[in-house]
Parts: sequence; structure tokens; C-alpha cells
Amino acid sequence: MDYKLDEDEVVLYKGEADYPEDGNSVDFILTSKKMVFIDTITVSKGWFKGSETHTEVDIVNLSDIKVFNDQVQVKQVKNEIQVQTKDKNFSIFLSGMIEAKKVITKIIDATTNTTMAQRGSTKVKGAIDLVDDTLGLDTRGMVKGVMENGIKGTLIHGIKKKIDKK
Repeated sequence: MDYKLDEDEVVLYKGEADYPEDGNSVDFILTSKKMVFIDTITVSKGWFKGSETHTEVDIVNLSDIKVFNDQVQVKQVKNEIQVQTKDKNFSIFLSGMIEAKKVITKIIDATTNTTMAQRGSTKVKGAIDLVDDTLGLDTRGMVKGVMENGIKGTLIHGIKKKIDKK
């Protein structure tokens, strides 16, 4: 059984996962809105009656994942992804650590509507702002001065400004 995508939904990852923790391998589809787990179960009816196939689908909306202090509450431990949602906490086990890292990054990207580069840039900007506010510096101005005038020129201009102020 294939999952039918919404009009504005795209597939970010498709593969196999163990979900829930009972070791049951299922088809796992991560979309821009949901995590979809498709489990196909074949039940034997007897020697002469054959077997019956049932498909169970579990869907977790990415919007249900908890966010605390601007951190999406998904955590990777080796090949396990631990997810905290409003309704339940569960784990997904993937084939390896690299595969788990790919999936967790895509979950965070889709949940926050940002990329890893954007989140990293925001962290750096926040750290620079914190240092500037704490020490009363203008780090960006200093870096701009060094880029334009070189270290020697920046030092001379800085000393010249202090002398002119006195």
C-alpha cells in the first residue's frame, strides 16, 4: 500500500525502520508533514484456506512533535531516533547511524522550516550578539575594519579615534 500525499506534501525519505520497539520492521515514509509507518501483516488461515494480508498504517504529524527552548524534541542515540510528541513518546530504529542522522536532520528541517545551515548561522549570530552585549564590543565592525584596512590599519585607526576623543 502506498501512502497518498497531500497536494502540498513531498517525500523527504523512504526506507525501512523498526517501529515500535518490538523489532517489527515496517515501511517508513518521512514527508514534509508526517511520519508514515506502513506494516503489512500476513496471517495464515490454515493449511487449505491460504493466508490473508492486512495493512496497518500509523501516521504521526510533524506538527505534533514537541519543541522546547526552540529545540525540536527528537534525539539520536546510535541508530535510534527518539521522538517526543504531544500524544506519545516512541523510538524508530534505522539501519545505521548515518541513516538515522539523515532522517533526524530532515525531521528537524521540516519541523522548523529551516535548514541546518540557517540554524547554524542563527546560533553564531546569537553568540556574537551575546559577546558584544556582555563586553560592549562591536565585533562585526572590527572584522569589517580588518577586512577593509588590514590589522595594522585597523589598529592605527582605533588608536587615532581614541586620541581624537581625548
